[in-house]
Amino acid sequence: MKRATAVNYPGRQAVVVGVDGSVSAQGALAWAAAEAMSRRCPLRIVHAFSWPMIGNPLDMTFAGDMNLGLQSAAEGILTEAEAHARELAPDIKVTANLFVGLAAPTLLNAAQNADLVVVGSRGVGGFRGLLVGSVSATMATHAPCPVVVVRPHADGTAFPASPTGRVVVGVDGSEVSAAAIRFAFQEAARRRVGITAVHAAMPTRQHPSLRVPADIVEQVDRQLFAEAMDSKQVLIPGIDVRMKLVHAHPAQALIDASAGAELIVVGSHGRGGFTGMLLGSVSQAVLHHAACPVAVVRPHRTPAVKSSSAGRLQLAITSPDELVGLKELS
Repeated sequence: MKRATAVNYPGRQAVVVGVDGSVSAQGALAWAAAEAMSRRCPLRIVHAFSWPMIGNPLDMTFAGDMNLGLQSAAEGILTEAEAHARELAPDIKVTANLFVGLAAPTLLNAAQNADLVVVGSRGVGGFRGLLVGSVSATMATHAPCPVVVVRPHADGTAFPASPTGRVVVGVDGSEVSAAAIRFAFQEAARRRVGITAVHAAMPTRQHPSLRVPADIVEQVDRQLFAEAMDSKQVLIPGIDVRMKLVHAHPAQALIDASAGAELIVVGSHGRGGFTGMLLGSVSQAVLHHAACPVAVVRPHRTPAVKSSSAGRLQLAITSPDELVGLKELS
């Protein structure tokens, strides 16, 4: 049987997904493959591993036999992931890259030229009971592009590639929120599903003599909510939009709305965030407790990660022969 040729879309940035052989990474790979198919863009699979060192701190040497075994295992993880991705997304270009180094900086480097990065909530090295691992938290905090964190189901199975819920987005009127709304509309349009926009109106502390009647406060909140959503820049015709104003903490409101959702989209920090804060308290809480994949969006790309003179990210642990790219499977 003749094998179908994957289509290459020139000029389109790839969806990057990190894999490590864990159930969480399997869910991330399935989600990323479906996303790349809907975007009609390439899919890039990235796996990183570190060389163990033995000897005294002043004269470290590499454990040769052990390193060969680790490299073989890493290649196996990547080959299996690539084969699965080609089954899930046969019509797009799929590449797989193996790197020597730490997972987080490797993925951050790959994110510089990515349209989107997808990671599992925690990998093989995560502690039992930890909802979000260090790699996914680092990516959500520092990646220059939107990041989707995929958590497996409670029974340990990977998150399905094609869930059937709505896209939920948090709205607070900030610039970051506007970026999240745009992203949410784009994702809903690709999936042909509706959007639930959530705005949490929290009571503010006021001096008794200056207290504003509750009905007026709610009216103002509703007006701000409507203005944030009523933008020709972000609205895409034909999408069912439900606006939900709730009186609760924003994080709790979004976590509650995530039950049964296909995707929840939050800004990296909201209107109440401190200047310079990369990831606000609401987005952190949603990242840790949402019941569906979480997309963290920031309005502008952050400066590129500092590179070496060769243009590659300087990783903390490398092989004796190469700085980073070890092998590419295509």
